[in-house]
Amino acid sequence: MADSKDLLCIVPMVISRTTFWFAPHMTTQRYTAVLFDLDGTLRANQPEGFEAFVEYAGRVGLALSDEQIKICEREAHRYWASARVDADMAAYDQRGFWVNYNQILLNGMNIGRDCADCAHRIQDLFDHYDPQDMVFAEARPVLGDLKTAGYVLGLVSNRPGDLKPDAEKYGLAEFFDFTLSGGQAGCYKPDPRVFYAALRLAGDVSPADAVYVGDNFFADVVGALNVGMDAILIDPRDVFARYYARRVRHLRDVPCEVEAATPA
Repeated sequence: MADSKDLLCIVPMVISRTTFWFAPHMTTQRYTAVLFDLDGTLRANQPEGFEAFVEYAGRVGLALSDEQIKICEREAHRYWASARVDADMAAYDQRGFWVNYNQILLNGMNIGRDCADCAHRIQDLFDHYDPQDMVFAEARPVLGDLKTAGYVLGLVSNRPGDLKPDAEKYGLAEFFDFTLSGGQAGCYKPDPRVFYAALRLAGDVSPADAVYVGDNFFADVVGALNVGMDAILIDPRDVFARYYARRVRHLRDVPCEVEAATPA
C-alpha cells in the first residue's frame, strides 16, 4: 500500500479539464513553511511581457534562436533582481525606462549593435501591449493542498504595497497565514532581510525548515539559498536547466517537489 509520500504523486484530481496531483494527508514533513512569490508564480500577465518582447523582436526583423531567447530570459531575470532597476527608474521617464530595458536585453544577446533603433521600435509595439491579468488555474488547488497538509503558507513579493488586497483580488487570501511585500520590509529580494522577516512572520521558523517557491532565479532562488532556505524554481521554458537542479516546469508540480524533500 502506498504511503502518503507516494500518494502525493499518484492520486489524481481533475479540475477544469486539468489534472493536478495532491496528497490527501502527509504524515512526515521536511518543511514547516512554504513561501510563495506572486508575480510569475501564482499569477501573470497573458501574454507575458517577455513573450511579447520575443514576438516584437521578430516583427522588427530580429529572428532569435532558441539559445538567444534563453540568454535573453536569463538577462531579464538578472535585471529585475538587481539594484539597477531603481537607478534606471530614477534616471528615465516611463518610455525611456522601457527603451533602455529593451536595449539591455538586446545587449545581453550580443545583438544590440545589429539594429541601432530596434529598442525604440520594439517599444513602439509595446505601446499597444494590452495583457490580461490572470491567476494560474493551478494556484488555488496547489495552495489548498499544501494548506490542508498543514504547512504554514506565506506570500512574499517584491511589490511595494500591502499584499493582502492583491491576495483577496486574486482569490488566494484564504490560503495564506501572512503576506509580506518588499515595500513593507523596506528592501527587496534577493536582500536577505526580506527572507528573514518572512521567516519571523511564519512563526520564527528556521531557514532550514522553509522552502521558497518563485520564478526568478536571481531574486527568489539565490535570495532564499543565501539565508539557508531551500528554493524551488518554476522554470517553464527550462531556461536554468544547466544552472539549477531544483526546478519544476509547472506550478502544479510544486507539491510533489515539496514532498520529495520529506524524510521517508
